Amino acid sequence: MFEFLRSYIIYLALLSGTIGLFALPKLPSNKAKFLVLLIWFSVVIEIVGYYFTQWTGLLNFHVYNFYMFASLSAYILLLRALLTKKDHRISAVLFLILFIVSFFLNILYFKEDINRSFTYSFAIGVLLVLILSCLYLIEIFNSEKILNFKKSVFFWYILGILVFHVPFTPFMLAINWFLIKQDDSIFSLVVFILNFLAHSCFIIGFIWSEKKYNY
Repeated sequence: MFEFLRSYIIYLALLSGTIGLFALPKLPSNKAKFLVLLIWFSVVIEIVGYYFTQWTGLLNFHVYNFYMFASLSAYILLLRALLTKKDHRISAVLFLILFIVSFFLNILYFKEDINRSFTYSFAIGVLLVLILSCLYLIEIFNSEKILNFKKSVFFWYILGILVFHVPFTPFMLAINWFLIKQDDSIFSLVVFILNFLAHSCFIIGFIWSEKKYNY
């Protein structure tokens, strides 16, 4: 019943990506501009994922596994750039290495059947991003940045990442472990709602943030 919602996710990304382009004048740093690039990257992935099977005859798991790897790696690198404490930044590098290793171990483990979602690598990546996000928020709340944290595009972007990935991960694991029945309609509804919430955070960040807090 809700399967059609899956095809509307790209419009959410197009909307937030377009608003991000208009917000570029108040996104002075490369880190801030990188956020817009990540959104447009997701747009490209949605297009490629939609047509991949028609073009190649293969299932589109390859596309979304690649996107999972690239996006979570990018989030870890982004958080490393945002963190200020040396030990936190070192942790981010170690987390990135751990995630990359887990991803390629996943490939080796399922080398005879790679037409599946790399759920465990995804879960590990999300856990690492969650830990780094908590460190980022702790740094904010223990500094003067807490006075204006809502005016930073980075806060809203990280919030959007968490809003999507934290609920989606247990949902995916539950499907993978057969704890809940896989239903394309429910899956599409959940993915659409979480994308809507995430892109809403991105849009708020682009609109509400101020240039001096986006360095």
